[in-house]
Amino acid sequence: MKKRAIIVSFEGIDGCGKSTQAKKFVNHLKSQGFDVLFFKEPGTTKIGKKLRKILLVKTDDIHPLTELFLYLAARNQLVAEQILPLLTQKKVIVLDRFMDSTVAYQGYGRGLPVELINLAHNIILKNIKPDITFVIDASASILHREVKKNPDRLEKSVKFQEKVRRGYFNIHRSEPGRVKIIKRQSIEKTFAQIKNEWDKFVNEYPANTSFLQKLG
Repeated sequence: MKKRAIIVSFEGIDGCGKSTQAKKFVNHLKSQGFDVLFFKEPGTTKIGKKLRKILLVKTDDIHPLTELFLYLAARNQLVAEQILPLLTQKKVIVLDRFMDSTVAYQGYGRGLPVELINLAHNIILKNIKPDITFVIDASASILHREVKKNPDRLEKSVKFQEKVRRGYFNIHRSEPGRVKIIKRQSIEKTFAQIKNEWDKFVNEYPANTSFLQKLG
């Protein structure tokens, strides 16, 4: 199978604004004539939406390993049902969270073995990974003041979110070519950074993005 689709993921701790930026990015590409598909994790599929309701319930009763396997189950369904059939098509697949979220949250945040998560991803993803990932970065203490009025189970602890944030930095250090740290500013200034990194990606990897250059 020859991969032709381009996969872009948006990551970051809770309240960083990644969903806003992901949607803005999708609209930007569509305005340029790109064929874009947008998926949210966990969610999108029928099974994923049901699992999302369980994962975001305001309770501490979910064991970390149970939480991990629920996220992995939702991701497996998304990959099998939606992403794999699209890989040979000239499309841009934009993901609001993907594999790096699990490494950052369940690995570095919850303290589960990153090796276990990577092993599961090797089976589930079948060598699929984003071509470029944007991590919207901001201090957990600042963001906590913005989301504390209605926190879900994963948003309650600043200490936990800082662990997750450090996890994203570790992922960036291991894959700086793929994972781009975007400093959170105003919506427009943050998006300007994303657009700049995207333009560099398209120009530097013509073998993978020739159809994007033609459309752009």
